[in-house]
Amino acid sequence: MITEFTSGFGIWEWIMVIFAILSLLLIIPFAIFDTLKSKSLSTSQKFLWIIFILIAPYLGAVVYLFWGRKQKAL
Repeated sequence: MITEFTSGFGIWEWIMVIFAILSLLLIIPFAIFDTLKSKSLSTSQKFLWIIFILIAPYLGAVVYLFWGRKQKAL
């Protein structure tokens, strides 16, 4: 059963899978916790960022880390 799943995977495929899983387990929780502790964002901005990060995990986390952290509360 396991051999059917892994039969077409080489070392580079496994490296990409491991990288994707690690980034999911590290970057996304970091972005959520950073959003929650941010003093420059209002409560509604925090809520919207967290929703965006949860709906589109990779894109949301990367966009928040590069652009959202620099936002100021209105």
